[in-house]
Amino acid sequence: MDRVQQRRNRIVQWLREQESCHVGDLSEVLGVSTVTIRGDLDFLEQSGCISRSYGKAVLNPQFAFELEFREKEKIRSEAKQLIGRAAAQLVNDGDALIIDSGSTVGFVPRYIEPHKRCTLMTNALNLANELVGDVRFELMMTGGTLRADSYSLFGPIAEQAVRLHHFDTLFIGADGIDLKAGVTTTNEQDAQLNRAMIKAADKVVLLADSSKFGRRGFCVICPLPQVHTLITDSGISDEYRRALTLSGVNVIVADE
Repeated sequence: MDRVQQRRNRIVQWLREQESCHVGDLSEVLGVSTVTIRGDLDFLEQSGCISRSYGKAVLNPQFAFELEFREKEKIRSEAKQLIGRAAAQLVNDGDALIIDSGSTVGFVPRYIEPHKRCTLMTNALNLANELVGDVRFELMMTGGTLRADSYSLFGPIAEQAVRLHHFDTLFIGADGIDLKAGVTTTNEQDAQLNRAMIKAADKVVLLADSSKFGRRGFCVICPLPQVHTLITDSGISDEYRRALTLSGVNVIVADE
């Protein structure tokens, strides 16, 4: 991560803790000029992350912010399990699967039927640990650099491992889904790996509970038409359901 991205991440973290701040305060805390801070705030505002008025910056409540993995696990757990169960029904015996890291997609393998046998690659340490010794899966890991807060691997080594294989289905999550921005996440390295996963898979299955709709992360994973199937819960609005269907996305509502 370069210095500019690190500084912008620190600005976002500061705003999450302080709720609002002035340009001069950020300049002093981060040790850069007010011109540099204004440039950062311009970028964050254009990304939809913040809004500005009267010299202050505040967070946009509709923007998707990254949470530590154990925090994510606790949020809407019942809906995520139903989504994971519905996704498992799409798996055929003999499939080669790639499963992204994330609190929703991690439920998919739990519900794959006992008689099925699959090859499964993942970048999620917690998922690999859970599946060690599970006879349903020939388990592979991407390798790569560890992100401790998400229990996931990323980087050039992970991307190369993905590119060297072909998969029937990718199960992927997202931090935000927006009709204009598409499928987004909060971390550029994750987005790069996700894009490699999409290229390596015949089908892209996006798992997202309805709280993700109308939110945007910093980094675009893909436009909506690249998603073959979206699995969500009944909180999805008619607007999103209709727009996704028109984009060619098969929408499955797990709790209907």
